[in-house]
Amino acid sequence: MSTSTRARRALSLGAAAVAFALVLAGCSASGDAGSTASSGITIDTAFDADPAATQDLVNLAFGVDTPVDSLPAEAVTGFERATAELTDEQVQTALDCWKQPECTVGDGPVHIGIFNAVDNLWQTTAVMDIILQALTYPEVGKISYSFVADLPSAQAAVRSLAAGGANIIIGYNAFGAAMAPVFQEAQAAGAVVATYTGETPDVGADVINNQVYAEACDAGTGMGEVTVNDLGLTDADQIAFLFGTPGNPQDTIVTGCLDKSLTELNGPKVGFQQDTDWSRPGVAAAASALISSGIPAKAVLNTYADPIPQLINAYDQAGVQVPAILTWTEMNELFGTWEQRLGTDKEFPLYYTNALVNQARLATTNAMSILAGEDIPARTALPLPIIKAEKGVYQADLPGDFPGWSALIPEDVMNGMLE
Repeated sequence: MSTSTRARRALSLGAAAVAFALVLAGCSASGDAGSTASSGITIDTAFDADPAATQDLVNLAFGVDTPVDSLPAEAVTGFERATAELTDEQVQTALDCWKQPECTVGDGPVHIGIFNAVDNLWQTTAVMDIILQALTYPEVGKISYSFVADLPSAQAAVRSLAAGGANIIIGYNAFGAAMAPVFQEAQAAGAVVATYTGETPDVGADVINNQVYAEACDAGTGMGEVTVNDLGLTDADQIAFLFGTPGNPQDTIVTGCLDKSLTELNGPKVGFQQDTDWSRPGVAAAASALISSGIPAKAVLNTYADPIPQLINAYDQAGVQVPAILTWTEMNELFGTWEQRLGTDKEFPLYYTNALVNQARLATTNAMSILAGEDIPARTALPLPIIKAEKGVYQADLPGDFPGWSALIPEDVMNGMLE
C-alpha cells in the first residue's frame, strides 16, 4: 500500500469509526500549573473515541508507528478528538472560516483567537487544524484570526484578541520570550494562552498556559545520529546547519544538542551556519554562501522543509552535487524533486519529519480543557521521529506546497483548501 493510500485511509477510518458522545460533564477548577481561574463557562470535554482509530491517526501524525500509550495523556485526548467525523455542513463552515479575520462557527460562548506567522499553506494548515478541532466542541461560537509578520505585529495581535474578548488565544510563537509580556496581559484579561510547534524555553504557565512542541533536543540528537549511523560521516567531515530566524529558541536547542551528539559520536563538524529566516530567499542566500565558501558539506540540516528547493537549485546552478538533506516537516515539491532523481547521478539522501502542524489540534484541546478547569500540564512534549524518504512519498496529484497527510487534514477539507 502506498504512503498516500495509507494516509488517506487512516483519515477516512478515523472519521468513519467515531461518533460524537457529548455527555454533560461537570468540571471544576483544580489549580494545575497550566490552568487558570474558572471562566464561568460550562464546557463538556467528554468524548467517546475508538482506540484503533486513534492509534491509526497517531501513526499518521508522527509518520512512524508510535504507541498511543507512549504519549502524554493530554496529547492522546487531542488525538482522540481529531478522529471525529464532521458533517458536510461543518466541513463547509471550516472552509468558509479558514483565514477569515472573524467568523461564527456555532452558538456557543467560547471565542478562540488565533495569531499565526507566515502566510503559506503549511502555516495556514495549522489554522485549519485549530478550526477543525474547535468544531468538535459545541461550546465554541466564534473564531478570530490575525496574520502576523514580525514581533510588533504579533504583540499587537495578541493584545487585540484579548481586548476583543477571546477566551482562548492560540498560535505559533516564533518570537520566544519576547512575547511573554503580552501573553501575561492576555491571561490577566482572562484568556487561556496556548502555543504549538515550537517551545518557548524558560517561561512557565504564568506566561503560556500550555505549550505543545516536539522535543527539539531529542531531534538534534537524532539528526546527529543520522549523520554518523546512516550517512557514515566521521570527524573528518563537515556539515552545514541553516538557522531559521536569528536566535530562535527551537534552533538554538537543536544545534546545542546536535553539537553534543556529534562530539560523543566522533561525528562531523558543523563547518557552516547562517540565518535564513526559514524563507526561500534566506535559504537561497545561505546556499550560495555555503557553496562559495568552498566548505565541502556532506549534509545540510535545517528545521523547515519549505525553502529547501532553493538549496537544491543553488547546488544545481553551481554544478555541484547536492549533499544529504536532513530537514523538519514535509514539502511535496521537495519530495517530487528527490523522487525524480532516484537512480540518477543527481540522487541525494533525504530525511524529514512529520508536518508538526497537527500539534495545533492538541493545543486547542488542551486550551479547552484548561478553560473547563481541568488539570493540564504547562508543557506537552512530543517525540519527533526522523524519517528516511522512500519512493512513493511524493503526491503527484497534489501541489508542491502540500504539507503532508500528517497535518491531519481530511482529504475533503484539503481538496477544498486547494481549490
